[in-house]
Amino acid sequence: MTKTVYGNTRGLKKFDLDLLQSIYDLAIDKSMIISLEIVRIIADISGGSQRELAVFIDRQGQVVSVGVGDAATVQLKAQSKRRGAYRLAGLRCIHTHPSGNGQLSTVDYAALYDMRLDAMVALGVLEGKAKEAWLACLEPQDGQITKNFQNYGPMSIDQLVEFPLPALIRDIEERIIPPAAMWTTGTQSAEKAILVTIDHENTLDELALLADTAGANPVARVAQRRQRPDMAFFIGRGKVEELALQRQRLGAELVIFDDELTPTQARNLENAIGCRIIDRTTLILDIFARRARTREGQLQVELAQLRYLLPRLTGQGAVLSRLGGGIGTRGPGETKLETDRRHVRKRIDELTDALEQVRRHRRQQRQNRRDSATPVTALVGYTNAGKSTLLNALTQAQVYTADRLFATLDPTTRRLQLPGNRAILLTDTVGFIRKLPHHLVKAFRATLEEVIEADLLLHVVDAGHSELVEQIAAVESVLRELGVLDKQTILVFNKIDQPVNRQLLEQVKLSGQRQAVEVSARTGTGLAQLKESIAQNTLRHRRLFKGRLPYDRTDLVALLHQYGEVYSEQYGPEGIRVEATVNEEHWASFAPYNN
Repeated sequence: MTKTVYGNTRGLKKFDLDLLQSIYDLAIDKSMIISLEIVRIIADISGGSQRELAVFIDRQGQVVSVGVGDAATVQLKAQSKRRGAYRLAGLRCIHTHPSGNGQLSTVDYAALYDMRLDAMVALGVLEGKAKEAWLACLEPQDGQITKNFQNYGPMSIDQLVEFPLPALIRDIEERIIPPAAMWTTGTQSAEKAILVTIDHENTLDELALLADTAGANPVARVAQRRQRPDMAFFIGRGKVEELALQRQRLGAELVIFDDELTPTQARNLENAIGCRIIDRTTLILDIFARRARTREGQLQVELAQLRYLLPRLTGQGAVLSRLGGGIGTRGPGETKLETDRRHVRKRIDELTDALEQVRRHRRQQRQNRRDSATPVTALVGYTNAGKSTLLNALTQAQVYTADRLFATLDPTTRRLQLPGNRAILLTDTVGFIRKLPHHLVKAFRATLEEVIEADLLLHVVDAGHSELVEQIAAVESVLRELGVLDKQTILVFNKIDQPVNRQLLEQVKLSGQRQAVEVSARTGTGLAQLKESIAQNTLRHRRLFKGRLPYDRTDLVALLHQYGEVYSEQYGPEGIRVEATVNEEHWASFAPYNN
């Protein structure tokens, strides 16, 4: 394959183009990131042309790609050497910033993550010379490649050349666990999927993450802008014909729509396109079926699936067979499902009764907590905002976490020790998402009652997410449906250690009436302030007690130490002089001794 200089080369001198072309013939020692000669060439040309230049080098020290961008648009491209979404590409990118500032930009970080590069290096070029260098590598979390980065710099060019990159890459790759070892069994390959929407194409980003989480490989995106869905084919008959040809050309086995399809639309689309058709609701239910580990979670998922399935039995005869396997067929039909409407309704009744027993059990648990006056705080938020990581950081719960949508599904409750010897219960709940299926909210009512009955909500937000406003709105929509939108809430902006849009963050804070705290569950930043805020908000139902307790009521002293906050305690001949805060629920026991 001919190696050429790609990108916006218009206006460059032939001499400069020849120099850039010559870089392909220069070999670099495998232990070095780049040679001083290549740095000199790209710095000189970048400074003179005020364009950004990019050089991609493989692990053997061979230059595989040289490109030209400009001051406004960086063209970070390379020959395709990416070896999979969960492995590094075996390439590093060294590019110039002719502004003189070598700090990495958000575009640089995005390219590092999207292309799974070994490293991204930026050279600050001033007056044709490289003045400084910054380097970043991926930082795996819990065995998975995430949008966390290791940063190094500023450093001199000599330091860059000698940087121990091979050892760092070995360490990174040793910490990456293939997803098959964590999520799947067997060797079944990912299903090729086409994603479809009647909105902007960028709205498919989240659907792509959902598809990847479910084990699909999105190979194409189709956006057909419409004011309203076509009653028969959702995207219209003409677009469906184009989609059918595209599916054949790509060999896709699955088409996923970003909205809920009616039974008629799903049947028409499957007949016209010639492959399995699923919608966003089916996809989310499939992920939940895979994630549910406890008996309660499995019951809730099965109930949601059957409620969604029941109206879709029309036109499929008296028997529904789901033996094909694949995305959208997990859950109640994972082994075999041959039933009719009567049997589905019977199973729904059985599941509803079983979950009512779970609700009764949870009500008893909540009553016990109320009797002991232990406040409950619930973590809520968009999926992958870091709720479980925050639970681990605050309580050492050690629940499973990963940079994936719906990594954890089953709720977990742990005791959290607050300042002033005060303890509360902290509950992690299922993550929310845009267009969360109504069937799922209804089926998970037993779990979500923990949110309804909580004394305080911690709304965890991914502070660095580009759509944090939309994510907050999606969570508040579910809270409104549960009737708890007005409950005492603290906005917890998590992942503050990563690049964030500070202006947007401040606008969000000012636009709402909620108390806000910035934290990093990964590094521990802001956790002390968060605990203090939780303590302040859960103390609002306390009274100040100043009095003398007789020695035959030492049980009240023990109660204060267990559920209150004791400021002073003095033993005298007439009793125990105590100053403390008392929960409202226990005030009646202490009121006779207050003075």
